[in-house]
Amino acid sequence: MDMPSKHVFEALSDKGVTELHHANSVATACQFLRSRALMSRGTVERSGLTQTPQSSDDADRRYSIWFDVFLDSVDIHARASRANAYGPVLFVFDLALIDRNKTGRIWVTKLNPTKWVGEPDEERWFQGKEDLEGNFVKGQFDQMIVLRHCGGSIPFGRHLKKIVVDDPDLQTEDDVDIYSMGIGALRLAMQDVKLDVPIERRRCRTGCACKNHWRGDDERLFRMFDPMP
Repeated sequence: MDMPSKHVFEALSDKGVTELHHANSVATACQFLRSRALMSRGTVERSGLTQTPQSSDDADRRYSIWFDVFLDSVDIHARASRANAYGPVLFVFDLALIDRNKTGRIWVTKLNPTKWVGEPDEERWFQGKEDLEGNFVKGQFDQMIVLRHCGGSIPFGRHLKKIVVDDPDLQTEDDVDIYSMGIGALRLAMQDVKLDVPIERRRCRTGCACKNHWRGDDERLFRMFDPMP
């Protein structure tokens, strides 16, 4: 069920949420930067732009959320001490991104759409402000903020605080540093549109499993870090 953006902003603020997050691949992140906006999977596809396939794409199409923009209430990588499955590039926004009319009314999932099979609507979505205030949990990965009425894109405005990028500490066969390759592509994308956003190298806690994730699958590594997959 959709809710006014003001209600979602107030409920999340009361839960201690101060930032919103979106993770993606280097290639897809570059498209966002050149557009100065987060875009839905469907919007990128319809625009004829390059984006990295995701395992959730079939579910997004099946449930008619292909043109929606998704945000998380926490940095999943930092909280779970593992790589984010959606990509090594994390956009970090202040919560005020949704405190305005351009987002339209907002939906919030109770379950990740990949888990929706056989579930009724009330188990898929929060049903209103009271439900959100009583049952939303900051950092619950299944509970995602979904912009369904923003026309498939949400401009950064002044709300993009920084970009955090994983460092797999690996090189290509030609001895090109993977992290530097990704950073270079992101900076070039920003340069193309005269955008200046801080980029930080991710600093992981002791015991984080992200490097094992990136070292365990070369195809996945290059799919996520190659600016031209």
